[in-house]
Amino acid sequence: MLLAFEGGFRLHRLLSRDLASPDTGTTDESYVLSGVFGLLALLMAFALSLALDRHEQRRSLVVEEANALGTFSSRLALLPPDVRLPLQADLARYADLRVSAGRSASMADYERKSAEAEQVHAAIGMRLYAALGTGPTDTRAPLLLAPYNSTGDIATARHAARAAQLPGEVMTLLAAYCLIAAATLGYTLSGAGRPHRLASAVLFVLLAFAFTTIVDLDRPRDGFIRVPQSELAKVAKGLPR
Repeated sequence: MLLAFEGGFRLHRLLSRDLASPDTGTTDESYVLSGVFGLLALLMAFALSLALDRHEQRRSLVVEEANALGTFSSRLALLPPDVRLPLQADLARYADLRVSAGRSASMADYERKSAEAEQVHAAIGMRLYAALGTGPTDTRAPLLLAPYNSTGDIATARHAARAAQLPGEVMTLLAAYCLIAAATLGYTLSGAGRPHRLASAVLFVLLAFAFTTIVDLDRPRDGFIRVPQSELAKVAKGLPR
């Protein structure tokens, strides 16, 4: 943005050097500058809103998964001890794997732990269906199967939310527009004869911070702003083992 600013500044000087009198800036240029930065602010706000919405969605899914695991664990008490105890042990292992997957920094580690958790989840389902199939038909089946199915559905939803990112074309457009706005600012200030480089540099730093925050929110695996796993970890820690 600093280079684009200087480029716009020098371009105006180059185009206006043959004029009989120096250009002191016009109201029209100020209108153009206001419009450019107004649209840039709108684009920044739109991208930041999308990134925050996706971050909030990921956080909500963590809470939903914690609730589903807690409900499933409590309803396992409906089963006899010889069936319940192995299921509780598997469920605790599954919860630990889900917490570990959520805290994974790399996609490869996340995929590996998610695949292992899916295997444990499938084993829980086989044990559960076998236990319900051998017993009498009663109301326990829907009470147990509903939270079990919810845990699998939420895991799939979290995987999709974790992989979802803002389109690369949107981020490229936003970066290009930052450069265009900086060049327009330099062009306009050159016409006014006052470069205001320090104030312009502060503005560019603020824009860079905003852009970096959007990028960081959009990178749930390796960004600095992570979705907290505390609620899920708390439930996992309290499960019977």
